[in-house]
Amino acid sequence: MPENFTERLKTFADAFEMYKSESRSLSVAFENDRLTEIRQGESSGVSVRAVKSGKIGFSYSSKVDEIEDVAKSAARMAPFGKPYNFEFAGKQASKEKLAYDEGCENLNVEQLVELGNKVKDAIKAIDKDAMAECSFSGSTSRTRVATSGGQDCEERGSGFGYMVGAKVCEEGNFVQTYRYRNDNKRIDDKEIIEAARIAAQDLVIARNVSPFAEGKYRVLFSPSAVSDLMLPVGTSVNGLNIEKKTSRFVNSLGEKLFDDRFSVTDDPFLPDGPGSSLYDGEGVCTRRRAVVEKGVLKGFTHSLSTAKACGHEATGNAARGVSSIPQPSMHNIVVAAGDKSQADLLKLAEGGLLVDQMLGTFTSNFLAGQVSGNISLGFPIKDGKRTGRVKNCALNVNMFEMLKAGIVAISREREWQGNMLLPWILLEGVGISAR
Repeated sequence: MPENFTERLKTFADAFEMYKSESRSLSVAFENDRLTEIRQGESSGVSVRAVKSGKIGFSYSSKVDEIEDVAKSAARMAPFGKPYNFEFAGKQASKEKLAYDEGCENLNVEQLVELGNKVKDAIKAIDKDAMAECSFSGSTSRTRVATSGGQDCEERGSGFGYMVGAKVCEEGNFVQTYRYRNDNKRIDDKEIIEAARIAAQDLVIARNVSPFAEGKYRVLFSPSAVSDLMLPVGTSVNGLNIEKKTSRFVNSLGEKLFDDRFSVTDDPFLPDGPGSSLYDGEGVCTRRRAVVEKGVLKGFTHSLSTAKACGHEATGNAARGVSSIPQPSMHNIVVAAGDKSQADLLKLAEGGLLVDQMLGTFTSNFLAGQVSGNISLGFPIKDGKRTGRVKNCALNVNMFEMLKAGIVAISREREWQGNMLLPWILLEGVGISAR
C-alpha cells in the first residue's frame, strides 16, 4: 500500500478510514480416530469507509493492491449510505504492550499430527471404546488502521487454539464430551493431553444414564455452561441495542441490578486472553473497563458510531473483518471469582444437577434475560459426586432474575471459554423439564 495514498484519498473524500488486514493460519483435525484435515491458508484484504456530503460509503477487496479502486468505490457509494454522525479515530497511541508469539508463526504439521495421535492414545487409555476427535489451529495476523483524523496504527497478533473430545455411538446412546481453549500464544502440549484425559473421564461417567425428575433444583453450571448464561448480559450492554433502545439497561447505568458477588470486566490486556489487543477495529485505543462492578452496571460496549448516537464516550470495542463494518464487541470477558472451591460447590448442589453443556440456547430471548435449551451434558449430584448423566432434559431461566437473587455461590477456580474467563456458578431454584 503506497504510503502517500492517504493524501490522495483526501482529494475525493471529505473524511475516510482505511482498514488493512493480513493473516496466515495452519490447522490440523482428527475425527473418529483418523486424521481428516490439514489446512494452511493466507488471507488479506483492505476496506475503506469514505464520506461525501455528510454520508458514508463502504467498499472492500481481498486484494490489497486494489486500495485506490476500493476507496473510489466507497466514495461513489456514499450518497446512498447512512449519515456520517461521528468522527473517525484521531491520532492516539496505546501505552500498553502485548507479547507476540513466534511459536504460532512457526507451527509444524508433523508436530501437530503427532500431538493428535497422543490425544487419541490418552483417550483410548481411559475408554478403549471411545472415538477421539481433536483439532489444533495456529494463526498470525497484522492489521493497520489509517484515518483522516490522523490515526495510523498497526498491530501484530498471534493465536492458538485446541479442541479435544471423546464420543461413543451406541444403540440409543450417543454421548460426546469435549474441552477447548484459545490463547494468543502456543499452548503447551501437556495441557492439551490433560484436557483430553478429562474429556475421556467425563465420557466414562456420561455413558451411564441416571433418571432425573422434573422440578426445581440447585444447579451448578460449569464455565462451559456459564458462557451461555452470560449471553443476556453481553447482548444487553451492546451499544447497538442501547442505541436502538431495545435493551432494558438503556437507563440503568449506576443502578444495582445484580448480586454483590457478580462483577464483569472487559480486559483487552490479559497475556493469555484470546481477545487481547491494543487497538480496536477503528483504531481506537482499547482499555480495561468494569461492565458490572459488585452488581452495579458500570458501562456499555461501544463503537464510535453507537457511542456518538448514545451520547457516550467511545470504549474501544469495535470489532470487524475486512468485509464488514465495525460492530461493538467485548475483548476478554472476565467474571470475578468467588470464595468457594469447585468441590465445595458440588457438595452445596447435593441432590441437584451439574450442567456442563447446553444445546439450542441461540433461540433464547436474550434481551428479556431468557436462556433456554436442551441439556446436552448434565450430571446428577449425589454425595458431592457426579452420577451418570441425564437424558431428555431442558432448562429455562431468566438470568437477570437469577443473577440478582438466585446465586448460591461462585467458585474460586476459573476457566477460559473462548474469550471469556469464567467460574463455576451455583444457582437456586432452576426449573428443569424432563420426559
